[in-house]
Amino acid sequence: MIITKISIIIPVYNEKKTIKNCLEKVLNSNTFNINKEVVISDNNSNDGTKEILKQINYNNVKILFKDKNEGKGANIINAIKYVTGDLVIMQDADLEYSPDDYEDLIRPFIKYNADVVYGTRLTGAKEFRVLGLPNFLGNKLLTWSANFLYSKTFSDIETGYKVFRASLLKELKLQSNGFEIETEMTSKISKNKNLIIFETPITIFSRTYDEGKKVRWWHFFTSLYSLLKWKFKKN
Repeated sequence: MIITKISIIIPVYNEKKTIKNCLEKVLNSNTFNINKEVVISDNNSNDGTKEILKQINYNNVKILFKDKNEGKGANIINAIKYVTGDLVIMQDADLEYSPDDYEDLIRPFIKYNADVVYGTRLTGAKEFRVLGLPNFLGNKLLTWSANFLYSKTFSDIETGYKVFRASLLKELKLQSNGFEIETEMTSKISKNKNLIIFETPITIFSRTYDEGKKVRWWHFFTSLYSLLKWKFKKN
């Protein structure tokens, strides 16, 4: 695959403490010397994040402002509309995920002509911050459910590091407004038997709820419903 530009989308909501540092790390990340563009979509933040973003001015950074907070999925869908690269990397603004892993995520596209790459947190191959059991079990159950429904061998479908060929990502016509967009993406690519899908280990420094983690217990059930819905619903 010939890659001339990589688009990194950053969905943002109330991340005034990390957004500037996140953008700097993204802009300075190694990507095999491939050109980068960054698309930041702010989901109507109310903590001062918007004011910080309005001060940023880079030629390769697009900043979008939503008038209404509709969830992470809606924010990602908004950003996808504006990407012009050959690959799209999804980057959370809280820096749980490190841009130092970009080349590992890109390599399967260059080496194996991949269509999709997931960065998996759960192999133990790279450093990860040890946190509580409930989120770990929830992710394991969702991943097992996806593997059972779609006959796959994913280890971590809830990872925030998902990388797609841009043309494929746009063809998915994503619809989910909330966190269940993660399971929608997995469901739709899993139904396409022709896609080449890879996982690669990544580092993860997970936040606690006190530090601003936004996923809640009920998202397990909305995500599980999403897996079942997209199994039987046409794209």
